[in-house]
Amino acid sequence: MSLEELVNKATKTMVISDIHVPFEDKKALDVVYKFAKDYKPDRLVINGDLVDFYGLSFFDKNTARRHSVQDEIDLAGNVLNKLRDAVGPKTEMVYLEGNHENRLQRYLWKNPELEGLRDLRLPNLLGLKDKGVQFVGVTSDYWKDTTGSIKVGDAIITHGDNRLNGTSTSRYSGYSARNSLATLQSSIFMGHVHRLGIVYQSNGSDTLVGVEGGCLCRENGTANWQQGFVTFSTHKGKNYAHQLYRIEKGVLVANNKVYKA
Repeated sequence: MSLEELVNKATKTMVISDIHVPFEDKKALDVVYKFAKDYKPDRLVINGDLVDFYGLSFFDKNTARRHSVQDEIDLAGNVLNKLRDAVGPKTEMVYLEGNHENRLQRYLWKNPELEGLRDLRLPNLLGLKDKGVQFVGVTSDYWKDTTGSIKVGDAIITHGDNRLNGTSTSRYSGYSARNSLATLQSSIFMGHVHRLGIVYQSNGSDTLVGVEGGCLCRENGTANWQQGFVTFSTHKGKNYAHQLYRIEKGVLVANNKVYKA
């Protein structure tokens, strides 16, 4: 098969993660919307931590950062609407639960009298069905269950916060992906660490790829974080053309075009 035939028959996937509404970077998101409109992915994966749920965390709260839970839900719903507008009605959208979304589940566990209210489930709060978004949640004990991940082509896509046996995070770019693919012996796309990185491991018969997909929240000036996202193509069960895109101060240069807020 020629390269041209491969490109024409392959499906395109775009992976974004760690938006952390209401602490999203609006300029970075504007770049994502514009790029997605041009890229026209067949599949868009939101790889966890779309919503921060800061108000539901068990950490001490900075009152200057306080937003109501309803504020976060409304803002996250607006982001989902803009993503749907950018990719169009035919694109498959998949939303994987991250550890920040799981703050809602843990809050309900602490308040079991609310547990049975269907309207408090995240897919219902965000109106995912009406938006055409498939939700892949984590069931039962978050830290021991292996759900919440999907397989696309020859790679696992997972938020990356140790929900799979073998995922392992690091403070250094690329190290989390390297450690995880080496243990899982599978190509992997992960978020959670807010870093961009891509590593390869050849095992004699194949080459595994590990990707850290960056973040779209406001960058922490003292942390080793990078804003960005990932794309790749899939044909006959194998992924090709893994590409990292780094957004710097609201600007992305890709495919001979400048995207900026």
